[in-house]
Amino acid sequence: MSNDIIPQAVIWIMNGTCNLKCVHCYASRFIEVKELPLGEKLKLIDELAECGVSYIGITGGEPLINRDLEPCLERIREHGIECSINTNAQLLDEEKARIIGKHDVHLFVSLDGACRRTYELIRGPGSWDRLLRGLEIARRTGLELSTVMAVNKLNYMDAAGYTELAEKSGADCACMIPTMPVGRAGPDIAPSPDQLISALRAAESAAKNLGYWIAVWCYVPGKLVIDPKFISTWSDCRRCKVLDIDPAGNLLLCDILDIRLSNVKKGFRNALSEYLKSREVKKVMSPRLREPCKSCKLVEICMGGCYARSYLAYGTFDGPDPYCPRIGMS
Repeated sequence: MSNDIIPQAVIWIMNGTCNLKCVHCYASRFIEVKELPLGEKLKLIDELAECGVSYIGITGGEPLINRDLEPCLERIREHGIECSINTNAQLLDEEKARIIGKHDVHLFVSLDGACRRTYELIRGPGSWDRLLRGLEIARRTGLELSTVMAVNKLNYMDAAGYTELAEKSGADCACMIPTMPVGRAGPDIAPSPDQLISALRAAESAAKNLGYWIAVWCYVPGKLVIDPKFISTWSDCRRCKVLDIDPAGNLLLCDILDIRLSNVKKGFRNALSEYLKSREVKKVMSPRLREPCKSCKLVEICMGGCYARSYLAYGTFDGPDPYCPRIGMS
């Protein structure tokens, strides 16, 4: 294994089970996947620490229903690894908030609309009130949190209101990510390029009016259409700085692609070595870029954009990202 390539961050889909059945859920693919037992979860955390991983993002499904969550958070904190949890906050209560606060975990709360109608269209009847209750508990107990909006056809028009609600709720940041066209989300849910760009511009305008911060994930080409400072390039996927692991311990090429390249049951170092030697990872890291990517001013940081979306749209990891604003302009 190359000593030069150690992921900074691991995104760990700890469990696929969830208390909701959201219409845009990419992770519904993992519902039937048998998760690692607690002993193997703790061993994985130890091995991630030994390799120098500095951040673990726990997601699902819904992590707050996982009975192994607390011992895993305790082990992560023992190693001094930064940790976050992606949650719908529907099940957040005083006791869970106490545990999360005790272990210095940052919450990313899914907030897929600025009003009851939009939110419940996506997450189901009654979910809005449970969300507001969860946000209030987080605020009252002093938890650090950000919100996340998965932009799609059902909510893109709410982007400005979403940003305002995130700020009002005390979130550190209003994050946004394009809904990925896998799992329950098909073409009728995933946003069009124009809808995505419209949402980002509306959120940018609201953020600047408020003096607030937004962060757009998994969309480097967005730097071409809104203030580049709002577009996250942290843990660049094409440089193997971020690694996705599913509930069974499979190392995934991306958490929206069902391409499993190794498994942590072999030991994380061995699994990572196998992962890095795979032809898929080599193709992702060294794409054969064509126009409009080759002549783009973002080519060195973007490298063709999201390779998972490229693969889903064109059957290649070489780009361009189907959401790139330059498609059709070159």
